[in-house]
Amino acid sequence: MTFPAVVAAAAMVWVQPPPQSFDIAAGSTLESVNRLAAQAGVDVVVTADLTGRRSPRVRGRMPVETAFEQILGPAGARAVRLGDRAYRIETAPPPPVRRAPAVAAPVEPTELESVVVTAPVRRGGIDGANGASPIDSAALERAEGRPASDAVADLTATVDSTRQGPGRNKLFIRGVADSAFNGSMQATVGQYFGDLRLTYGTPDPDLTLVDVRRIDVFEGPQSSRFGSGSIGGIVRMEPAPAEPGETSTWMSTGLSATSGGAPGGDVALVMNRPLGDAAGARLVLYGRRDGGFLENPVRGVSQADAVETVGARAAVRWSGEAWTVDTVALAQGISARDAQTVNTTAKGLDKTRRVAEPYDSDLALVGLVASRRSSGMRFTSATSISRQVLEERFDATSPSNPTPAAVDRRQTVVALSSEARWELYGEGLWSLNGGAALAAGETRSIRARKVLIGDVPPEAQVDVRRQFAEGALFGELVAAPADDWRFAIGGRLSMVRAVHEARSVGFGQDLARSRPPRTEAHLSPTFAARWTSPSGAQVFARLEQGVRPGSVSETRGSLERYRSDRVTLLEAGVRTPDGDRDWTLEASAGQLDWRNIQADTITQGGDLVTANIGDGFVRFVQARGSWFPNEAFSLSGGVFLNDSEVTLAGPNVIGVEGGPIPNVARAGAQMSVDYVYGRVAGLPLRLGGDVRYVGESRPGLGPGLDVAQGDYVLMDLAARLGDERAAWSLRISNPFDAGGIRYGVGSPYQLSEPQGAPLRPMTVRLGFEAAF
Repeated sequence: MTFPAVVAAAAMVWVQPPPQSFDIAAGSTLESVNRLAAQAGVDVVVTADLTGRRSPRVRGRMPVETAFEQILGPAGARAVRLGDRAYRIETAPPPPVRRAPAVAAPVEPTELESVVVTAPVRRGGIDGANGASPIDSAALERAEGRPASDAVADLTATVDSTRQGPGRNKLFIRGVADSAFNGSMQATVGQYFGDLRLTYGTPDPDLTLVDVRRIDVFEGPQSSRFGSGSIGGIVRMEPAPAEPGETSTWMSTGLSATSGGAPGGDVALVMNRPLGDAAGARLVLYGRRDGGFLENPVRGVSQADAVETVGARAAVRWSGEAWTVDTVALAQGISARDAQTVNTTAKGLDKTRRVAEPYDSDLALVGLVASRRSSGMRFTSATSISRQVLEERFDATSPSNPTPAAVDRRQTVVALSSEARWELYGEGLWSLNGGAALAAGETRSIRARKVLIGDVPPEAQVDVRRQFAEGALFGELVAAPADDWRFAIGGRLSMVRAVHEARSVGFGQDLARSRPPRTEAHLSPTFAARWTSPSGAQVFARLEQGVRPGSVSETRGSLERYRSDRVTLLEAGVRTPDGDRDWTLEASAGQLDWRNIQADTITQGGDLVTANIGDGFVRFVQARGSWFPNEAFSLSGGVFLNDSEVTLAGPNVIGVEGGPIPNVARAGAQMSVDYVYGRVAGLPLRLGGDVRYVGESRPGLGPGLDVAQGDYVLMDLAARLGDERAAWSLRISNPFDAGGIRYGVGSPYQLSEPQGAPLRPMTVRLGFEAAF
């Protein structure tokens, strides 16, 4: 084979995106191209003049090339695949005419004057061998208005979370679960809102899924692709951006009823307005109340466990010939008057605590994203400032003393995050993705123990502060030396500097403890390979490594250091060929080697501390697939099996032997179905459902934490009657009223009588939405 032929063959080995669900309204061809690229997760360069062209509606499940044909055909244009998830929109050649050949005038090459950037920033790696797992648009439509952590955990087999309540949950991916509690160290799962880093620590802020068009889950360490470098994985939510030149309004409202509980409701409003010819603004407002369903005969109250959420987002986009600039501001508050926990050994949904355990979770963020795309290169800069506050109360009444007591805890994380990224493409033979990241800020945790009778001052109070600064360089080179092989090699070099201080006030003493500044440097390599067989099936393997910086913990007024932990992932798997087939399947097996596990755990007195509890591993097998025999029906799902174990390095805080890693179930499965039934009363009817099995696990190690949780099946059924202009929706959650403990720890100060968060009984929501 000649060298030019090798080049041409190698340029065509980029993986074609598999069939996906699309729903793109009729309208301007350029806007339709943007929406298609966003839903498919591809990059698009537009060289054709699409001014004044319009395209029909595209809806259904199909390959991205087919969707492009339906949109571009009436406009006299076509999509040409440039590389891995990259396309050029150009003028379609005229159809051949049977006539005598004539001498044609020479055609001058078209010079590209502007580029339209449509898709979110790709995150490098070999497609199909980087752990990426998107949640499709049909599933997100059914999850509209739900808290993000619940939706992500229920729509994927490899993601789970604690279930302490919206705004208090902690996400886990593939069993990298450090503990059941929310401490001040960096989360194992990094979260992004578009290209902005959402938070630094825990808990998951549980942004409500309103006007979110895509969620990508990246499984395993992603140190060479993301600025956060999280050791468990990444969850990335892609909001709908402000659309220049578009005037639209969308509203939604709904009422819900829970079996044996109080009613609830929700409302949302999305408005998009043009700001001149090149800019647009988008405003999102929403509110939600999840009615309580627990009885407390001891306090004489009913349904006091309701959860209320209020949020707002504002975005402005300016698009020039070369640059696109987005500004984003968001705020959300979640509050509950009492925790949704019951005694795990009792039957029914009665709460028997004498002390209410309210909590508030608030998040505010302001960010700026600027991106530029030119031929073969893309640059993106994203900077944000965030503030996350969690206030919670725990019942600390002693079994031997009837006087009610509580521990109030307030955790605040303020962080500045900045990430710059470059993506270079080499005509299909190679690509380079990399950049630099900076995160700086402060975490502060205040804990106060008090008696709840009269105006009695706190018995003891502890204030722990940690100031941190982290800089990182990361990148990955992908090469295609042959037409059936692709290789990726990269890494991450990071440096972290932290200062710690603790102040303890109690028993008439005021003690301060501090540690000298601590600086750490870490190097994390990555490697991946993929081979495409002559039949089109793919075999892949990858090695990923991630490091989480160490810190200090407060114990009885003193500060104790703990080491960084490191996760090494080895994985290999196979995928079916991409293309015009009606089913896909991917299966893989691997192992996570986790050294010096950092875990938020508790002392005998119930106080939260952090320590290196030992080393662990997770061996796993997973599979996921989809089946779409026609444009009206699709079925998708996955299964995750694992075996985990932690070996304690020494006497633990609660002194037990090793066992499975806490909160890691041995099995999990998920399945989604979507069916376009046809028309009823002249309106399209769409049916769907999601089923999730959560295996049994334990919330922690030690006495009082060996509580069974999980081992239940959760189901959601949904129907939608209407089109993009107006529609009624019906959702039934837990239709068979299944029972079970979703999460098995309530107050850490009451482990002698462990509590758990039960499944919400059957809940029915009737909603209406309209677009103007």
